[in-house]
Amino acid sequence: MKNKHQEQLKRLAKLYHRNSRRSHFEEGIIVRHLYDTENSQKFSWWDDVVFILNDYRVNVAWTHPRFVYNERVEEIARAECEHLESPSMLDFMADSLPNYRKIGKSRKKIVSYTTERKTNDAYFESLRASEIRIARDPNNGIFIAPQISTKWTNWSRFVSICVPIEVHGTADLGDLANLTKRLLKRETSLEQEFPQYLYSQKNWNAEFQNKDEIKLLAHTIKQ
Repeated sequence: MKNKHQEQLKRLAKLYHRNSRRSHFEEGIIVRHLYDTENSQKFSWWDDVVFILNDYRVNVAWTHPRFVYNERVEEIARAECEHLESPSMLDFMADSLPNYRKIGKSRKKIVSYTTERKTNDAYFESLRASEIRIARDPNNGIFIAPQISTKWTNWSRFVSICVPIEVHGTADLGDLANLTKRLLKRETSLEQEFPQYLYSQKNWNAEFQNKDEIKLLAHTIKQ
């Protein structure tokens, strides 16, 4: 049985594409970023692209498995260091002092607060040390497989995809769009494209000696 809500979103997405004339497609895709072409040897982590499939738009949000791996590492490290968090990190008013103003002879009211400037160097140093240790730990249990999920929105079919490719510019972005299109049309599968692939600590150590050496490929939003 079809989901009425999803069918309605699908109709709206097709209507949006039919009526939209403002988007600028470059060789069949919408390119949203400018790329650091002088440092293309850096690893890419995430990107997005839009292309047309049949009579609707596909909005692709791509991540490399190293990006997801790093997110898992940071999540575990934050949990480990949670006990070091100070109240002021969660609530900037926690250690504030009230400033009063007299009202009449015997009354006063709070007119502002003064907050103490505190550093959280110990917390962030511990967090960073935990991240480096966890990322390089062969027993951390973090394995990232290629994955794809889709859902309809009122203007496009949204695809979240995590696959081990590098996106250094518009040509690679076109390759990402073509791969996604073939996956959606069931002309291929993730297992066919990346058989038995898992990103793990071994991959991380091969790419980075420590967290200080992580180099991101820079891209900025096009105006």
